[in-house]
Amino acid sequence: MRKILLLAGLLITSLAAQAQSYNYYFGNIHAHTGYSDGNKDSATSLMSTPLQDFNYAKQSNHIDFYGISEHNHLQAGLKSPGDYHQGILDADVVNVDGQFVAMYGMEWGVISNGGHVIIYGIDSLIGWDTSDYDIFNAEYDYTSLWKKVNARPGAFAYLAHPQTTDYDSIFLKPLSTEADSAIVGMCARSGPAFSTVDTYTDASTGNYIPRYKQALQLGYHVGIGLDHDTHYSVFGRQTAGRLVVLASSLTRLNVLDAIRSMRMYSSDDWNTKVDFNIGSQPMGSIITQAYSPVISVNVNDPDGEATSSIKVYGGIPGSGVAPTLITSNVNSNTLTYTATIANNSTYYYYLQITQADTDVIWTSPIWYTRNDALANGISTFKTENIFNLYPNPSNGFVNIVLQEVTPSGFEIEVTNELGQLVYTESTSNMLSTTLDLHDKKGFYIVKVKSAAGISTKKIMIE
Repeated sequence: MRKILLLAGLLITSLAAQAQSYNYYFGNIHAHTGYSDGNKDSATSLMSTPLQDFNYAKQSNHIDFYGISEHNHLQAGLKSPGDYHQGILDADVVNVDGQFVAMYGMEWGVISNGGHVIIYGIDSLIGWDTSDYDIFNAEYDYTSLWKKVNARPGAFAYLAHPQTTDYDSIFLKPLSTEADSAIVGMCARSGPAFSTVDTYTDASTGNYIPRYKQALQLGYHVGIGLDHDTHYSVFGRQTAGRLVVLASSLTRLNVLDAIRSMRMYSSDDWNTKVDFNIGSQPMGSIITQAYSPVISVNVNDPDGEATSSIKVYGGIPGSGVAPTLITSNVNSNTLTYTATIANNSTYYYYLQITQADTDVIWTSPIWYTRNDALANGISTFKTENIFNLYPNPSNGFVNIVLQEVTPSGFEIEVTNELGQLVYTESTSNMLSTTLDLHDKKGFYIVKVKSAAGISTKKIMIE
């Protein structure tokens, strides 16, 4: 549910408003250096540090951004929090907004009876080994991990090579709102992790789409990406596969925002651009509009590769029913389709695109709610840009700072996870207010309504 509530980068807008323009950036967020169990060929490559590896990656073809996610624990080679902190500094040295984005994070967890989680946006090492962490989190305690991610504004979790029983069997249990709040995506493919090829020809054969489908049918709001999981000194060069993000410009802030907002897709091809929109809103969006959704797709490969097929899958979030193929076409770079759905219903849609050379592209979904009452009014897009809310988590007193004042004022509603109203307040010509929720513990949804639209966020009261 996190993405219903945050989704930075979307706008509250009228049906006639223009959609925000995004650029396409290609890269990877899953790699390791000599600080953990990467650079396994350091004796011959003479590379072992994040600084050296970032500098190598930025010279690779079709790499606009690169993320190193160091293993977080002693068994995988990370000897101290100091190494993690140095990795963050190394990324800052190499990062040049507008030219090359360098990011440093962690891959938390173990594979056996656990599951690896890639985390960005936290400058402190989360771990369990004695004297090898800044923030303690028990080795298999994923519930606490999600809470720690949620407590850091801008932080997010992304599931690496997910297996059915990973993350405390998250795919076999009912939706966890804490996990949904923290997790923004997972990979469609991963690796080849131990490739030593530097000619972009060692394609990944991994397939984690079954986990993607499981997450969506459970009600999770997750996007899809592609990971290299690099362990040798071939950063960006073992495969032509790329994680692709839609961002307004090539800056670290905007690349991370795109991933948090699920404006991303998995591509076996290193430069194919995919436009996938409903109502002028891109993949990753969670929107409410009047009438049935009109799906629009355009595929552009700068190298001239043809598109063999475009398949559109759809499903009902939280239904427990797997998504199904709803329409497709062949030998065309474009597709337009109106999906007929009932008023007040919610669906999600995503694409599988296959190119003539068999490269496959999977997109993040668009979640669409039909509300015909909006036919003569405003479409609503969930966003975290109309207002700021802090602290989160809170001990009960919640500060709300509005971005602007409208003549008609604002209405604030707080509901619990069952949709029951627990607090309401109206404001006029005010930019801030404080809510008193000290007697209510748990997760709540804060909704701010105005003539301009609706903005929604989630908060935890401790």
